[in-house]
Amino acid sequence: MITPIQNINLHKNKKIQPQTKIQNTKTFETKSLNLNNLPSFKYQVSFGINDENSIKKYLEERSAKLERQGLEHHKLTKKDLDNIEGIQKGIKIFENLSMRQINLIAETLKEIPAQRGCYNMCVHCYAQAMPPSYQKAENKINKISFEDFENLYKGFKELNNRLGFNIFQSQDDGYCTLFHDSDSSIIYLEDKNGQTYDYIDLSKMVNEITGLPVLFDTAGWNIKDKKTQTRMEELVEKAINSDNCDFLKFNISANPFHSLYSRSLKHYNENNVEKEEKFRNIYTTRMANVLFTLSPLLEKYDINFIARALPNDMDDVNGYRENDLIDLYNEIFAKLTKMYKDDFESGNKKVIKNKEQIGKYLLDYQSKLKEITTFLGVSGRLTNIVKDKKNEVYQNSKIREFNNSRYAAKHFENGIIDINGKYYLTNWHESYKTDIQLNYENKDKQTADINPNLRRKKINKNMLN
Repeated sequence: MITPIQNINLHKNKKIQPQTKIQNTKTFETKSLNLNNLPSFKYQVSFGINDENSIKKYLEERSAKLERQGLEHHKLTKKDLDNIEGIQKGIKIFENLSMRQINLIAETLKEIPAQRGCYNMCVHCYAQAMPPSYQKAENKINKISFEDFENLYKGFKELNNRLGFNIFQSQDDGYCTLFHDSDSSIIYLEDKNGQTYDYIDLSKMVNEITGLPVLFDTAGWNIKDKKTQTRMEELVEKAINSDNCDFLKFNISANPFHSLYSRSLKHYNENNVEKEEKFRNIYTTRMANVLFTLSPLLEKYDINFIARALPNDMDDVNGYRENDLIDLYNEIFAKLTKMYKDDFESGNKKVIKNKEQIGKYLLDYQSKLKEITTFLGVSGRLTNIVKDKKNEVYQNSKIREFNNSRYAAKHFENGIIDINGKYYLTNWHESYKTDIQLNYENKDKQTADINPNLRRKKINKNMLN
């Protein structure tokens, strides 16, 4: 019988992160610059500052200096960037961008959304996600083209080759995602020939150019969505049978803010017991299916829970507190236990190959539930739940809002490349558009706003100097 979640040592974590913080980050392997291996290139544009020979000489001297210091690489300084200005020329994706702008991307990049929009519509979503259908219209796209994604990959790969080291090296404890306001379960791309690239294929490309771990976060998918269910089963099998997917970090978001559970609470407040139970059951069944489908990954990978709720001592937020989340976990795990037993006893053995795996998987999942984050940012839809502006949770979410583009340019450490190539900086409380735009084929297309709290003021290149 499954151990009640109440018996697990749960405690509050007073640190907010929109994604799980990555430990033991995989480091990109770098090599000292070998000028014989530095590819020759021609500039499409000359800034009149440096030529190919002067850049090569500077990189050679810089590499020799670092070697004498016992270092393989070091963060690029403003002086470095001025002296290698022009090395990016001829790389189409960087057309009209300076090395300072490119280096800002390398220092801050956290998200390369492949898809905009999400069906889960969690109330606490810092990106205030809407369904993908809301994100697409005439001259408005909700997905990156594979060709733009591939050109981004090839562009940074070529730049790293020219430099002789990985330009993303300054992100010692960074990570990257393929989503901003979407769910990893629905993300895939097709090229113009109809070939499909799944989350693992795309993540490998990101990891190769950045050296950063790539997050796979899911808040679940519709159990009746057979295409997504099949895609997730195939992804699990692919990850299990691959020897080089250690850069993928799997996170499951199970919380009382999912739109299905939130609808259940709405019906509870209306004394509609039938609909309350209906939507609660749909949500817990969906999450049990997610855990069941991803269970084989436990044989090779860590799967973490993103567990968030409001504090138990908050007033007027019934259903969204820590104890409410614990109750949800108990229901989900009870349904998961039944799915495991049915799978084994029926002889299907789709996931459970032997009886011992039932206890092993349940214990492994439960061991992840050590923290519930209660320090949440209150914005967008969550303001309909946390209405007391004097509340500590509400106040804490506002202390990082500045509405100052110059401050953001100097201090915001998180960057987002939108699906049309535009670059944004954010601190996960407010967001700013920069004047950086990669040369995408869809660069003239419109996209949904980048949230949270997209400000009207813009960060320009003069603020970055």
